[in-house]
Amino acid sequence: MDEEIRLERRQQARFALKAAVSLRLPGQVREPGKLLDLSTGGCRLMARTQLVAGSSLWLMVGHLPPRYCHTAWAAGPFAGIRFAVPLDDVQVAEMIEMHGALSERDAEELHRLSEQCRRVAAAQRSADEAGSQIAALGADCQNAALAFENAVRQQRVEMLLSRLSTAPETDSA
Repeated sequence: MDEEIRLERRQQARFALKAAVSLRLPGQVREPGKLLDLSTGGCRLMARTQLVAGSSLWLMVGHLPPRYCHTAWAAGPFAGIRFAVPLDDVQVAEMIEMHGALSERDAEELHRLSEQCRRVAAAQRSADEAGSQIAALGADCQNAALAFENAVRQQRVEMLLSRLSTAPETDSA
């Protein structure tokens, strides 16, 4: 059964996002964090306080009401968060619309986060759940940055080709 839940979680589409979040652990004050990606079932984030796998927290993301969550895994400043009540597709779509467009600066930050994930994963020195999750997060950050950079390059090429195809023809007669 636990394996079925894990497989189900992995089948949910994740969307790379960059959004400020607030989180509050029981008995503590609210603190800022950074949302790295989002799915209907949870998210991955970066927090100032190192979270502990299995701990509960309240997460405030965008305009959504506070969500009760559980920490699925944690490694260094990074954590995988599972929502107690999943988001619906409309809520995820709204978050993507509000926070989904990445900039060149975001791509640079994703490269830095990817490297930081690699360092944290190496420090874990184990094949436990947190180590594999942080390695996957690092790879996802790297892939999102590369996808953005490739899309920007493609857009520039298409713009250049468009200009060349609409350039006035010169008569050489």
